[in-house]
Amino acid sequence: MLSIIQTIAERKIQQAMTEGTIPDLSHWKNKPLPPDDMAHVPEDLRMAYRLLKNGGYVPEEVAVQKEITRLEQLITTCTDEREKIRQLRKISCLKTKLEGKLGRPMELGEETPYYDRVVDRLCTPKKG
Repeated sequence: MLSIIQTIAERKIQQAMTEGTIPDLSHWKNKPLPPDDMAHVPEDLRMAYRLLKNGGYVPEEVAVQKEITRLEQLITTCTDEREKIRQLRKISCLKTKLEGKLGRPMELGEETPYYDRVVDRLCTPKKG
């Protein structure tokens, strides 16, 4: 027994077939489906993630990573030392948040290699 929605869908398909408005999909015959980009997501969450993705929403981790990248680019062009320090602190906070979300161990403080690279880059005068 078909539900009302299935019945309507079947009628629309039959109507399109009789009118000849269904596109030719024969070139897909006997070809594998493209790999699923949600293969790493548990099955019970895939549909919800697809709905969010199709609606234009991105996971918070992706948004935080984009913000970190934007701030790092901003720092390279910034000339005010106070502003650089403020942005470095913001980056540090965002990295801590991101590491917490991803379940990675948090590395804080001046002993991290990332901190040394940023300080070296900021202290080196631009050539040219």
